[in-house]
Amino acid sequence: MTSRRGFTLIETLFALMITAGMFLLVTGTDHALTRGVQSDALAWLQMVQVLEKPGKYQVVRTAGDVLVVKDHDKRGRPRKMKVLLDRKGVLKLAAMVQGSHAEQETAKIQGYYPLLRQVTAIRWQNLGHGVVKLRLKQENLPWRETLVDLRGIKGS
Repeated sequence: MTSRRGFTLIETLFALMITAGMFLLVTGTDHALTRGVQSDALAWLQMVQVLEKPGKYQVVRTAGDVLVVKDHDKRGRPRKMKVLLDRKGVLKLAAMVQGSHAEQETAKIQGYYPLLRQVTAIRWQNLGHGVVKLRLKQENLPWRETLVDLRGIKGS
């Protein structure tokens, strides 16, 4: 009988499978991998509710997938905010940096408030009088449409 050194190919593959299994047990799997995207009607309603907060936001303009609204900071000074979609699929409300470049569509933003996740496409259409039509698509879900009241009037 000859003595062997090292592992055979089958033993090596078996050891790698055991190692991969132990790694998955220790780290777990992401929820997106174990279950698909599910429709969360509450998240959709909360996003619209945040934007329609009475007396809070007034529409300034829309530009395809970006909505610019007017707000007031804690001191009562007016400021502009953007509702936009980032590369990770998060719809967020972000404060625009004040200055000469703040009016451009490529204005820098400062801080943000995430509104809705797993968004793949969004379209804003200004219908006038502070009402905006929102079309939004999330992963593996159909397009959703709603009208958003951004008149900034309390009790509307």
